[in-house]
Amino acid sequence: MLKKKIIKWLVIGLMMFIVGGFGGFIFDRYLMPFLGSCRFFSKYDFLQGSGKNTTIIRETERVVVKDDNSVNELASSAAQSVVDVFAITDIQENAFSSKSDQKEGKRGAGTILTNDGVVVTHKNNVFEDESSKYYITIFDGNVFEANLIGVDNFSDLAFLQVEGVNLSAVPFANSDDAIIGKKVIALGRSFGSHQVSIAESILSDYNEIFNLAGKELSSSEKLEGVFNLSFNVNENYVGGPIVDYNGELIAITSFVDFDNEKEYFQIPSNKVKNSMNKIFSGEAENSAKLGVYYISIDDYFSRLSSLPIKEGAIIYSSSGKQGLAVISNSPAEKAGIKINDIIVSINGEKIDLKNPLSSIINKHKVGDRIQMEILRGNKEMDLDVQL
Repeated sequence: MLKKKIIKWLVIGLMMFIVGGFGGFIFDRYLMPFLGSCRFFSKYDFLQGSGKNTTIIRETERVVVKDDNSVNELASSAAQSVVDVFAITDIQENAFSSKSDQKEGKRGAGTILTNDGVVVTHKNNVFEDESSKYYITIFDGNVFEANLIGVDNFSDLAFLQVEGVNLSAVPFANSDDAIIGKKVIALGRSFGSHQVSIAESILSDYNEIFNLAGKELSSSEKLEGVFNLSFNVNENYVGGPIVDYNGELIAITSFVDFDNEKEYFQIPSNKVKNSMNKIFSGEAENSAKLGVYYISIDDYFSRLSSLPIKEGAIIYSSSGKQGLAVISNSPAEKAGIKINDIIVSINGEKIDLKNPLSSIINKHKVGDRIQMEILRGNKEMDLDVQL
């Protein structure tokens, strides 16, 4: 009997809890907001918060990665690919030198590109002299002799080879996939012993029309298209790597002298790799030349000059003189290219900002014949050019 009473009261209690809970829900969800909206009850503060939505945030684990730690780890890893390059050569005897054993030296940063000892640096850090000697100092202070493999005058990069050692190389990233605005790390040589300079930066811009000729006009024999970074670059970084947060090579820092001032920029890693491949295949020494100065056409220049097209390369000189736009006795002059001609394509390959004239010419070698689609005024024509 007692057991039945207990069960009865438990059932009654449970029913009251259910009914009360349901009533509370109705009261809070519908009746309270209704009363709060009435003019008479709106003056009571306790009714004002009842109609507001409540967001329940589930507790999650929060993992924070500090930039400082990431930079330190990446920099210490990538720094092993940064080297000091020393070039030593004999000074030729002349009226100003009394000793035949005088020597001249150059020093700059370099980057190890392959584990079997390929090092890239700027051409200003080397002597193009067979008698010159080269040395590199790696991160742990060890010094190795190196051989100059070649200089690519298209990119202004020089490549050395250290024989018989396994070195720590930086892996290549695909620079075509680089996102403007991403954080990167710049490395260069330091004045300290066996140290590197490190700067965190932003990949601020890809300048499609910057040409290594160092002038307002582009040269058909110089690389076009470079990165710009937002850090206080100086000569100690020239030849050093720019790496992303995966520790992969995005670019190599370089410069040109323009009006007696150094202008710094970064050569994309894909172009560095192309340059390296041309050096080791022997094609760099036999690179094609066209012999023109031009402007890569974009929307602005097309509208400014009232051109009929928005892409291509216009043969140009600010003075309007043929001899300053087309080099004398060059393949371009022999083929009949004239100032203000617009080169639209080569062998059917369209010329635009992403695929400039100089890059297409650099794919060829001396002696190649190419077909150029030319726009001269409003007349379309084809020219056969032997490079």
